[in-house]
Amino acid sequence: MAGFTYSRFLTERIEYIREIQSFLMELENEIHYMGRPLGEALSQYARNRTSSLSEFTGRVYEISVNEGNGIDAAWRKGIEEFRKRWPMDQEEWNLLSQMGEVLGKTDRAGQSSFIKMMREKFAVQEKKAEEDRIRKEKLYRDLGILGGLAIVLVLI
Repeated sequence: MAGFTYSRFLTERIEYIREIQSFLMELENEIHYMGRPLGEALSQYARNRTSSLSEFTGRVYEISVNEGNGIDAAWRKGIEEFRKRWPMDQEEWNLLSQMGEVLGKTDRAGQSSFIKMMREKFAVQEKKAEEDRIRKEKLYRDLGILGGLAIVLVLI
């Protein structure tokens, strides 16, 4: 069972990375082309989607408004709240943290180029995650099955 669970973790990791890339694309459109401030763009994303990432962006906006913190502090708090809910590796968490430190601190063009750079970094992470899944998925499933058989044989 544990093998199947970890195998599912590998697949979910890829799905979350893709969702982050989609979010970044939409965020860039909101900021660069629609001219929305970062907080409003995060709120807009949260209202228009139903996913854990939209919950995250809504929570970041809520923290920034309710506590009077900047987006960077709210982003850090949001990451801490969602860290256990998302199946991501440390590299992806580091990238998300970097985003929170930089977003909202430059003009539109600067934010747009930063978001493009982050999309490229997450594309690299997606490729790594896919390679990791291909390499390990079958191994973990087979280990789970063999572990179950071993337990059955021990009990017999």
